[in-house]
This record gives sequence, structure tokens and C-alpha cells, in this order.
Amino acid sequence: MSQMTPAQMQQKMGIGINLGNTLDAPREGMWAPKAQEQLFVQFKQKHFSCVRIPVRWEQHMLDEPPYTVNETFIRRVHEVVDWSLSRDLVTIINTHHDTWLEKEFPNSLPRFKSLWEQIANSFASKNELLLFEIYNEPHIFTAKNLNQMNREILPIIRQSNPTRIVIFGGLAWMNPSWILKNPDIIQFPSNDTQLMLEIHNYDPGGYALSNKPTIHQWGSTNDILKLNNWMHHISVWSKAKNVPIFYGEFGCTKEQEKGRYDWYAQHVADIQHYGFAAAVWADHHEFAMINRTTFTWDRDILNALGK
Repeated sequence: MSQMTPAQMQQKMGIGINLGNTLDAPREGMWAPKAQEQLFVQFKQKHFSCVRIPVRWEQHMLDEPPYTVNETFIRRVHEVVDWSLSRDLVTIINTHHDTWLEKEFPNSLPRFKSLWEQIANSFASKNELLLFEIYNEPHIFTAKNLNQMNREILPIIRQSNPTRIVIFGGLAWMNPSWILKNPDIIQFPSNDTQLMLEIHNYDPGGYALSNKPTIHQWGSTNDILKLNNWMHHISVWSKAKNVPIFYGEFGCTKEQEKGRYDWYAQHVADIQHYGFAAAVWADHHEFAMINRTTFTWDRDILNALGK
């Protein structure tokens, strides 16, 4: 059987969900209950087709050469990944909240290269439904730094994972507006077609992202037109570059009362219209969708997501 292309993978991914604030916490259990296999049973039952598993590595690896990752932690990541892959869910792992890379760049690059060599080697035997996202939400880097990181890390991954799909992201926290303002800045190697672009969006931030909102309603004709506009233009960019889109985070805080479910529903409608892959942000707090102790869902959000 031939390797799936990013466009084929994008269609298989459909609308998925994040396992937020779990393996990306400084210590698992600090920000949310520890991951359980029952969560993935629930994801599958509710017809989510991909799961993004954010992972923070900083507290689990040496900060001096040889930068070894703790074996117990990497086994735990394997366990959670296997819960997902065993249910035929496209699964994404990354480096998340590892901002030491940006803050100390380029001095931090040897540690980051070692990290990705260890991740790539450790997960090389997983099937093609496991995707690698190099770095979550760069926002301190210059464009030159970003391209250097991708240029240094991709060949390391390719040594042990020659055809696995790898995901790049733009600056400004992966906001699509940065890509649209800088459409030619990210350098995609011409000899590697197993790549995708990830975008994140919680716009308008004063409505969807803040735990103390300054905007209290969403859903006007103008609101919907703004959403449709950037979705259309990022789709045009994607087709021109032949780089499929993964909308890896979107969500609206529980602090909102007016228009929150419309916000989700309109996003899903546009995502499906343009054929993007996506993963809604879900954690155990402001963006909770499932109680991770009782495994009961917010039915209104599920309905808005078409689940």
C-alpha cells in the first residue's frame, strides 16, 4: 500500500480534537487529570477523526549534552499515542511550550536537534497516521530563525522517517494572518512533498480567547464575512503552494454566552467547505468539552461541531 499524501491525509483527518493541558503541562496531572484510554474511546465514539497530543519535553530531558530524554516519559508518550493510533485516529505530536528554543536561539539549537533525533528514532516504527509537528506557535523567532529551525530539523526527522508527514507553522502564534501578510516567507524544500502547514486562530481574541472578554457577542454578518475572508485566502495560498492546511487549534472560551456555539458551528462549516483538516482546542478549563473524570460531554459544543 502506498504512502498517503498530505492531501489524502488531510481528508482522513477531518475534524479532530486536542488533548490539551495534559502532556504539555510541566508535569502530567498539574493542569488536567492524567490521560486515560477512555478519553480516546470517547473521541472515537463521537466521531473525531484526529487527535493532536501536545507534548512539553523541557522538564523531561537533560539541559546539557547529550540532552537525553527521560525514558519513563517517552514511554508514557508512546502509551498515549498508541491509545490513539490503535483506534485508527490520525495522531499529531509536537514540541509544545518548549519556548526555551526561541528564547535562547541559536544556542538552544543543539538541544532541540537532539530532542527531535530522539523523538524521530523512538517513534519511527509507528504507522503513517502519526504526524510530527516541529514546533508549536513560534512567536519570538524572526522569519530567518524559523526557516533555520525547519531547515535543521527536517533532515533529522527524514533520517529515520523518510516519508512521515511533517507539519510546519508560521510566526505570530501560527495565526493565518501572518501567512497571508507574508505568503512567501516560509521556505518549503522543493524535494519534500510530505509537508503540511498548521494554523491556529482564536479571533477575535477579545471574544474567543480571553477569560475576561472585552467583546461579548459574535455572529453578525460582518463577523462571518471576516471569517470567510481569511479562510478563503488561506485556501488560495494552500492551493498555490500545494501545501495542505491543518487548522490545529481553534476554540472559544466558556466565558462567552452570546454566539459561542455559532462561533464553533461557523468555523466547522468553513473548515469543511475548504476541506481543511482541523483539531478543536479542548482542555480541562476554559475550553473544556468533556469532563475527564466522568467522561460526560458538553452536548451543545458537540452539536455545533457536527458530532
